[in-house]
Formats: sequence, structure tokens, C-alpha cells
Amino acid sequence: MEEDAGKKILIVDDEKAIRDILSNTLVCWGYQVAVASSGIEALNLFLRRSFDLVLTDLNMPGIDGWTLAIHVKDKSPNTPVGLMTAQDKEGVMKKLEGSCVDFALFKPFTLEDIEETVATILGNRALEKGIPLSSINTPCISEKLRGQ
Repeated sequence: MEEDAGKKILIVDDEKAIRDILSNTLVCWGYQVAVASSGIEALNLFLRRSFDLVLTDLNMPGIDGWTLAIHVKDKSPNTPVGLMTAQDKEGVMKKLEGSCVDFALFKPFTLEDIEETVATILGNRALEKGIPLSSINTPCISEKLRGQ
């Protein structure tokens, strides 16, 4: 793969709509994206490939987001791991302190939230490539999820 193809992001969520929206959007912004529908599937992918960022749902059957983060950091301590969750913000933020998770995104979030977070963590590849957020014809994630 070309070095300029973008940084690699692993999206982990048991909800297909979230995986699809995040994956499609991040690819449009110039990132390489792999998706997994479970913590177990994500861990298998992570053990075979390297990623620059892991975005994982918190609550999933089998291996949850906290446990996946521990495994990711065990193999690659410098890989940023972010949780996506609809759980109580205060409770999650408390547990986040001193954990191996680097940040949390609270559902419902918007594409602007994703863009800002990924840009902060990895550098803004979308702007480097001249792709403004407004040009991507994808509704905000919260609107898409409410329609289900």
C-alpha cells in the first residue's frame, strides 16, 4: 500500500449502521479503515495488522470495549483507543481516568465530532487532501441512528 493512502483506523461496533457510516466517512476523508462487529473479531484483526487508531463500542457481547482496549495496549501501547458509548457520561469519564482508554465519544455524536477527534488524534488528513466536511453527503450519525 502507498504510504500516502492514509492512516489506518479500526472501527469496532456491533451496530452495522455505525460501522458503515464511520467507515464510509473515514474512507472519504482519506483514511484506511477496517471494521469489526465484535471485540473478538477486532482483536483477531489487531493481532494480524497494525492500526493508528482504534474506535470501539463500549458494550458488545463477548469482549467489551474496556477489555479490547487492554489487549490493544498490551500489544501496542502507543496506539490510541477511543470508546464510543451511550452510557452515562459522568460514570464513563470517571472510569476513563487511569484506564488504558485514551478518550470517549458519547452517542449520539455527529460527523463533526468524529472529524475533530480523529484530526486531534491523528492529524487532519481530510483537510490535507482538501476534502471539506460539508462536501460529504452523509447525514449526521445521530440522525441516521434515530431513523432505525
